[in-house]
Amino acid sequence: MRSSSRLVGTAVAVVAALSMAGGAFASSSVVVRPGDVGTSWLASSRNGGSSAFVTGPATAPLGVGSLQFATTGLSDASQVFTFGYNDTPLANFDALSYSTYRSSSSTNPIAQTIALALQVDVNGSDPGGTATLIFEPVYQSGSYAAMHLDTWQTWDALQGGNAVWWSTRDLPDPSNPSAFIACNPNASHANPSDCDGKLFVHLSSILAAFPNAIIAGGIGPFVGSGWDNAFTGYADALRIGVRGNTTTYDFEPTTALVVTGPDVTIVQGAAIPTLAPAYSGLVHGDTSTSLPIQPTCTTAATSGSPVDTYAITCSGGVSANYSFSYVPGTLHVAAAATPTPEGTSIVLGETATPARGATPPPTSVVGDSSNGGDSTPLLALLICVAFATLGLLATEAQRRVIRR
Repeated sequence: MRSSSRLVGTAVAVVAALSMAGGAFASSSVVVRPGDVGTSWLASSRNGGSSAFVTGPATAPLGVGSLQFATTGLSDASQVFTFGYNDTPLANFDALSYSTYRSSSSTNPIAQTIALALQVDVNGSDPGGTATLIFEPVYQSGSYAAMHLDTWQTWDALQGGNAVWWSTRDLPDPSNPSAFIACNPNASHANPSDCDGKLFVHLSSILAAFPNAIIAGGIGPFVGSGWDNAFTGYADALRIGVRGNTTTYDFEPTTALVVTGPDVTIVQGAAIPTLAPAYSGLVHGDTSTSLPIQPTCTTAATSGSPVDTYAITCSGGVSANYSFSYVPGTLHVAAAATPTPEGTSIVLGETATPARGATPPPTSVVGDSSNGGDSTPLLALLICVAFATLGLLATEAQRRVIRR
């Protein structure tokens, strides 16, 4: 008998709140990434079982990625659950589906693919009724039982109440304690005939017997033990609806993030500024503040470093949702400008050519600036000219007298 072992109560998870508008129908899509594991989601594995957020395969139903599950033998198991629906009545679910992909690299029976599990308490708020209800496509009627390799298939886990489930524990009939509503197909029973027709039952039968059943743990895809040899498969587009409020979960892998150092120029002697990197590859509305630990950028240059070019290196970013690669930046230290005595400027390291003095203006005959504007030389010149003129006039008069 094939089975999926319980991995219930072995891990602690932080429960994320599920918001629902009272009576109003709503539909949304939520991206689930590696960084969500340990907060609103739980991932756990046993023995050789494993789960991982990966790209593909082929064209994923949503986004570019999916959840990969792998087992290598009978005792392996792996699961990824959301704990956001705790205390929700099982009867309130009106949508429950998911998509799977079975890889042809699997060597176990083709009947196995990824299952869907609900951890419930059939007694409602009363203790003692915890069980895990399992939906497996192989046990469904008609086209639901047809398994395909290397292709995505979508499974409706409700089918209007006609979907077939099994329970990890025997569920006694509340109206007849000696009978069962569902029997664990992996358990031994004193009277096996008591479980005839009770190993795989319609969900509607469970709800009819346990109308107060609530979610008391996780909801999500998993691969359980009981299947020999190796299995590799993928899950995506988990759709959960409660009273018309439906959320589809899109599983996406770690994204490559490129962090580039800045290109900065400073004047020699100036302080090194804050070196903020640039980011390429942030997705799903993330900003640098979405990173739990942001990268930092540093340089070997200081305020006293000589004129030169220095590398800026970045490192230290931490996020489960991103893989980091770093591109260095550059710090340019430029020479500072200094004024010359003439008010011009020269660049440090260059030789200044002394400015040639201006040629003094010629001495003016009127108010020579060299002697403070003294007019004595001009007066003497005028007197000499006057006497010379008088001499010439006297000589000319004498000539006229002689002629007479």
